[in-house]
Amino acid sequence: MHIQNLISSSFLLLLSFPISTTATTPRPPYPNRTLAGITVIDTPIVRDAQAYARRYCSDSTYNHTMRSWLLGLLHLSHDPALASKIDLEVHALGLILHDLATNHSLSAPFVTPNRRFEVDSAIAAADFIRSHPDGKKWPGWRVQRVWDGIALHAEPGLALYKEADVFAIYWGNELEFSWERPGGERKGVTAEERERVLQEFPRPTLEEGGRGNVFAFVAWYCKYKPESTYSEFAFPFCCFSVSGWDNVLTSMAVDTWMQPFGELLVPGYSAVGHRVVDGSLAAVGLNMSEILK
Repeated sequence: MHIQNLISSSFLLLLSFPISTTATTPRPPYPNRTLAGITVIDTPIVRDAQAYARRYCSDSTYNHTMRSWLLGLLHLSHDPALASKIDLEVHALGLILHDLATNHSLSAPFVTPNRRFEVDSAIAAADFIRSHPDGKKWPGWRVQRVWDGIALHAEPGLALYKEADVFAIYWGNELEFSWERPGGERKGVTAEERERVLQEFPRPTLEEGGRGNVFAFVAWYCKYKPESTYSEFAFPFCCFSVSGWDNVLTSMAVDTWMQPFGELLVPGYSAVGHRVVDGSLAAVGLNMSEILK
């Protein structure tokens, strides 16, 4: 029997995009402006990122990303120790561009048929930075921080243990939803501060589908990009066993949060055949009756 390697996507992600040990480089004061009563960084690449998001995102998605950025800045204003570690351009781009690939069309820019939207968005944001006149001057680790922050913005099990920039990008997005949950985190942000953000970048009204927005958002992926939504899937992988290198079916956990939505909302949606357990059984040629003897 081959000893199966259960390889999580989290582990693979960290191998492909390792934690940077580069400290945030001290930078001169940035130009700024005021938005919703909040002082925001106002450099060319941040302004252009905002215009880029406005071009490629729907109205509701654009407003969401802007609220996330502003709530993230409010979080930093209430946590000076964290704020002192943050690269404000990385933070801004990581939140403004974090949903670039969420348009519900497989023909839309940045949307692929099989990758998680977080990964599609991270790739699109990195491409934007590398093509921007100022972004071309960025060291690779700054681009990587934006990539990691976007790819992990819905993964607290990873983002909260990464660099301060990634940690803060996660919380900017999370504060959008935390406020809607009883007992959710506020990170010091007051109701008055949040209300100013909502006035500047409002949520969809009930008539516009505001209450069911998250369900409709996720259901589309479960219906049209199901491979990106399963909590885990099996795939062929070459691993080393006692007899040498062999091609065996091992398993990789994607660990997404969408699968339960698909099971609840989308007729015919099923993760069976895509689960780690399915791949492990197939790899070793076992069936349940043998296991339960």
